Amino acid sequence: MTLYEWIESKNLTHSQFARMCGCSREAVTRWASGTRSPSPKWWKTIERVTKGQVAIRVDASLADRDKTYLLLYSKGYTISSAAKKIKIHRNTLSNYLNKKSFTPRHIVQRIHKLAGLAHD
Repeated sequence: MTLYEWIESKNLTHSQFARMCGCSREAVTRWASGTRSPSPKWWKTIERVTKGQVAIRVDASLADRDKTYLLLYSKGYTISSAAKKIKIHRNTLSNYLNKKSFTPRHIVQRIHKLAGLAHD
């Protein structure tokens, strides 16, 4: 179910849904219309508020790091469990996802492989 369909099915306004999520009405309008995609933080919030009825969409407009985060999250990984699975430190994965530091290419390839992203 899309966000637009869920909001309509609950007879909510964008303002009401925005209050439920803690974001702006304008953001909800952009997400529901499909003109913008929520960041990973907001996808998690939308999933929680809708009790999983609105599925996470990973679209082409998202940055690779955001796609990676959402794909790992949708597969049930936390940052800690994903890092453990690919045998890297949790902070290394967190820093990569948050663009805080350079991450060696071989580490990025392992992260993308776990997320299901193609890499070169």
